Amino acid sequence: MKTLIIFVRFVVAMAALLLLLLSILVTVIPFAIAFHIPSTHSVHKMSTELQASTSSDNINTEKLLSTLIHAATHGAHTISTLADTARSGNIQFKEEGDARSALTIADTSAQRVIVSSILGAYPNLHIVGEEDESVEVGTDYQYTLKNDLLVNYEWITRSDGKVDEPPPEQLDINLLTVFVDPLDGTREFVEGRLPNVQSLIGVTYKGTPLMGAVGLPFPTTNDNNSTEVLFGLVGKGIGKVCTKKNEEGNTLSEVNDIIKYEVPKMGEYQTGDDITVSSGDSASVRSAVDLADKIFGGITRQGFGATGNKLLKIAEGTTTLSLLHTKTSLWDTAAPTAILSALGGTVTDYFGELLVYNTKELGNRYGVVASGPGSNHLHDDLVKNMRGNKKVLSILKGLDIESFSGLQCVDITRDLDGYLLTPDYFQQALGSSIEGAIKSYYSLEDTAVRGLMSQACRKVRVSIVLSYEFVCSI
Repeated sequence: MKTLIIFVRFVVAMAALLLLLLSILVTVIPFAIAFHIPSTHSVHKMSTELQASTSSDNINTEKLLSTLIHAATHGAHTISTLADTARSGNIQFKEEGDARSALTIADTSAQRVIVSSILGAYPNLHIVGEEDESVEVGTDYQYTLKNDLLVNYEWITRSDGKVDEPPPEQLDINLLTVFVDPLDGTREFVEGRLPNVQSLIGVTYKGTPLMGAVGLPFPTTNDNNSTEVLFGLVGKGIGKVCTKKNEEGNTLSEVNDIIKYEVPKMGEYQTGDDITVSSGDSASVRSAVDLADKIFGGITRQGFGATGNKLLKIAEGTTTLSLLHTKTSLWDTAAPTAILSALGGTVTDYFGELLVYNTKELGNRYGVVASGPGSNHLHDDLVKNMRGNKKVLSILKGLDIESFSGLQCVDITRDLDGYLLTPDYFQQALGSSIEGAIKSYYSLEDTAVRGLMSQACRKVRVSIVLSYEFVCSI
């Protein structure tokens, strides 16, 4: 029996060494892929019914954003016109009894219009929508989208005076992903808190949010506006357009009549200002908000609904930090993250790592922290403290919290795609069939390998540390 245990331990050790060698090969050979775990989420493919408007693999950046702005306008228009119908009992629940999982005719209709119209302009575009499982697309729901809304547009740029690297003029369509949340804030929509509701279209390029368009079906900035769309492009800035009500004031104007609308002045946190933190009422976010209150010596708590709404409160300057629970998804955060980034803001998970947008996993299960210009240092202080807080760290299943004190270097214990190296990850990567073979792992902040290395090299170096630190139970 003892000989068998020694043999099994030897096999596991050899497998760990093989994992390390393969990780190094991934760093050296750019086209290699390290331990990808496939996604089972279905995404929209090109519809044979939709007519192509371009045969090139390259898309003009500002023309693409223009079409998304117009699509968001259609989404907002659809939601506003269906408001009474959708809130009069035509509601389903993805999870019975959970108001956050409500699904209305407005959700499905808005996605159908948005996705069909975008595919009409760019049939080969990779689109991931929240309601993909519930919605079919086709030419019957397709609108022609304007691609010239940004010609000679005067962008609102960063208030801190810094100039970001401009975006490329052309984008490789194969490196783009569009994330659509047709109605962000369905619970708020059903409960009548309409100003919280938004229609989100975000685009990532090479896995990073680049542009976003946020449709506002129930705008509050101007009573004469029937819809508004706030949009942003990293490296350029942000802007806003609107459609107007007709002369009677009770019917929406033609959705193609889009005009420029002045963006309200954005505020910026200044040292000494009160620190305001917005969040929802989920239990999973309370520990993080309590920690913020403790480390900053008191905060003003704000309760808002809908993910996009919380993040855009930062862009407006009415919130210093936003904390989101662990059940948001990439379609919730892609668009507002692009807008915040265009202003110099920051969006990470609870531990300071950028959110991962490669569709292998669509949930932001490590929470979300967002900050605007001027408050990035507060953001850094908060996520650093989260790495040493056991209540917050409890979301990392399999982490051996009791075996260490101090800060956990969860920000760098990740694979080359940015996913956390959990025990389940090791289990799959090693190909072990022994249930619970990888019991837990840890990597202390004070022994973490950092420095002026590339992301890939840094993570391979960390895997060397982890190969000696994770605990095997056999």
